[in-house]
Amino acid sequence: MTNAIRRLLLLAFLWGWSFLFIKVAVEGLSPPTVACARVALGALVLLITLRATGRSLPRDRVLWRHFVIAAVFGNALPFTLLAWGEERITSALTSVLNASTPLFTAVIAALALKDRLTPPQAAGLLLGFAGVAVAAGLGAGDLADSSVTGSVAAVTAGLFYGVAFVYMRRHLTGIEPTVAAAGQLVVATLLLLPFAVATSATNGLDLTVRRVLAVGALGVFGTGVAYILNYRILRDLGATRASVVTYIIPVVAVAVGLIVLGEPFEWRLVGGGILIFGGLVLLRERQPVRVPVPSAPAALLVVVVVLLAVPLAACSGGGSRAACSAATAEPINPDLRHVFEGGAEPVYTTEPPTSGPHAPGARPKGVLTQPLSRPTQVGALEGGTVLLQYRDLSADEVRSLSDLVTDNVVVAPNASLPDRVVATAWLSKQTCSGVDATALRGFIRTHAGRGPGTDG
Repeated sequence: MTNAIRRLLLLAFLWGWSFLFIKVAVEGLSPPTVACARVALGALVLLITLRATGRSLPRDRVLWRHFVIAAVFGNALPFTLLAWGEERITSALTSVLNASTPLFTAVIAALALKDRLTPPQAAGLLLGFAGVAVAAGLGAGDLADSSVTGSVAAVTAGLFYGVAFVYMRRHLTGIEPTVAAAGQLVVATLLLLPFAVATSATNGLDLTVRRVLAVGALGVFGTGVAYILNYRILRDLGATRASVVTYIIPVVAVAVGLIVLGEPFEWRLVGGGILIFGGLVLLRERQPVRVPVPSAPAALLVVVVVLLAVPLAACSGGGSRAACSAATAEPINPDLRHVFEGGAEPVYTTEPPTSGPHAPGARPKGVLTQPLSRPTQVGALEGGTVLLQYRDLSADEVRSLSDLVTDNVVVAPNASLPDRVVATAWLSKQTCSGVDATALRGFIRTHAGRGPGTDG
């Protein structure tokens, strides 16, 4: 194995793990803060590299204007969207959906460079976008509520990457790559800093050793070192051969998500990924912007790895399996009478209820040690409270769940739940096999403060 191939595999490993680092980091930091920390640490690595090699940033104002556009579309927007999306969907799904980047690159190049698509290339685009739909769960009955916005965020990040690649190809190819990357990340840091400060002041920071390490690894290795490796690989292998990394990344990310985070395995990720890769193979003759697609043998190798390695990882039992279903909407109970103290217990259409007869003005707060009556549950939901109810959790898991408590979030035991953790809001529910803080935080942000008794 040559040194260039070793570097390519290392780059795929780093970028594949980056989706896990984002997932962990966004549990305690806002998406703009995750993105800002990432580019700031990456810029630091690149600036140190420039200093060590006797190079410096350019002073040409025109170049810095190009850096601004590249930073907006290549870093600030997609990095924030990926973090925001991973609050709502798994890191595995995010990585597969983000593999749509070369598809968008091809479309934008065709529009910007007036380069016509051949019939096979057009078919490749249709096949690739069909793969995105399959991976996202379109038509599978699980693309609902927060998962919709998370999936759209991951795909939109791919769109912005496509814009950045075409723009950089046109305006920044004449600059030494490490210098261009350093300038781009410096600008991205300055652009994201105000949003990071504002959202951190509003939402707060919940830092743990695990999250700090995740942010550090994401910035230093997943951004700084990865940029240096990427440009070295481009120099050694050329754009076409180096682009094979795009197809190894989801394999790494899916396996890591399954094994380390215990994310659920979905065959639609494999099916959608194969369709995306197949579409990109049809685009491989596209020359003007070197759309990153593998040769047919490389694509076949990736498919085989996905089909063999991912199911094995799914069966390995290495993760905590604290997976959450997509949030589901539940129909309103037509019997909306109030329940007064001493009255008979009403009949509810769901367990736990998300609407129905209720005790008006119920306002439970904080972490409770006793179950809530069902009229009190619905009264709280009407007022915009999110209830995180649990059964059969360890003391550590209960503490992790309690960390999510705010003025609009209540934690309480409930022995009759259909799963170990159930989050309920007005007309919405999410079930979890354990404490998935990221998924639950996404549910809270989407539903807290919304109900007929609020302005939301």
